[in-house]
Amino acid sequence: MNHEIMKKAIVFAVAKHQGQTDDIGKRYFDSHIQPVANALMTFTNDAEIIAAAYLHDTLEDTNTTYDELVNEFGVRVADLVNELTHEGEKDHYYFPRLKSKEAILIKLIDRASNISRMENWNDNKKDKYLKKTRFWKDGTNKQEE
Repeated sequence: MNHEIMKKAIVFAVAKHQGQTDDIGKRYFDSHIQPVANALMTFTNDAEIIAAAYLHDTLEDTNTTYDELVNEFGVRVADLVNELTHEGEKDHYYFPRLKSKEAILIKLIDRASNISRMENWNDNKKDKYLKKTRFWKDGTNKQEE
C-alpha cells in the first residue's frame, strides 16, 4: 500500500477543509472525512481509493479544482473524486458520474457517515436525506423514490 499518497491526501484535505465544521460544530475533517476513510480501510487496502475517500468532498465543498487533484494525486484519484461530486442545488442534487464500484463503495460509506450524524438535522431534512438514500424496492416491488 502506498502510504505516501494517503498521507498527502490527509494533509491536503485538512488544509482544504480548514475552518469547516459539521452541523454540531465539530471539525468537519474529524467528524466526517476521517471516519469515511477509516471505514473504507476495512474493505480495501488500495491507497488511491483511500486517498479519494479523504478527498471526496473537496470538489463540492472547497475551492479545489479537478485539475488540481490531477496534478497532486493523478487521474485515477481525481476521477474517483469527480464521480463522487454532486450536481444540482441543495435538496435537488444528483450524482451523474457515479458509476465505478470504487466510487460507489466510497459513496455508500459517505451516506452511512451522514446518517450517523443527523441528530441535529430537522425532521424535513432527515426525511429527504433518508428518502434519497433508499435504493431498495418496497413490498409492492416499486422502487423507492
